[in-house]
Amino acid sequence: MAQTEIQSQQGQTANLSELEAISDRLWQIAQDQQSDPANLLQILRVIESIHKRIRDDLFQPALPTSRHELFNLLRDIETNGGWPHIYRMKINEICRYLAQPEDLEE
Repeated sequence: MAQTEIQSQQGQTANLSELEAISDRLWQIAQDQQSDPANLLQILRVIESIHKRIRDDLFQPALPTSRHELFNLLRDIETNGGWPHIYRMKINEICRYLAQPEDLEE
């Protein structure tokens, strides 16, 4: 394996470790707010905003310009987990929680 390829893989591993650490920290922050839906909603909004900024400002400009490179990217997306998507709950899903009986406090 060429030296530059090894260095590239080591850099990718370091980036993945950093992303995992950020992900773990974000999960900890969310768990600390697990009983506060307003704060959890704010966390989701921040994640969505970051997703949009990465997509619009970094990912789209980095898209391949040749058919061959685009095909390789699409094949990678297909084989490695599909397109990243941030799911949004629908209002009727949220309203199901209203239909649940509340615990009566005495």
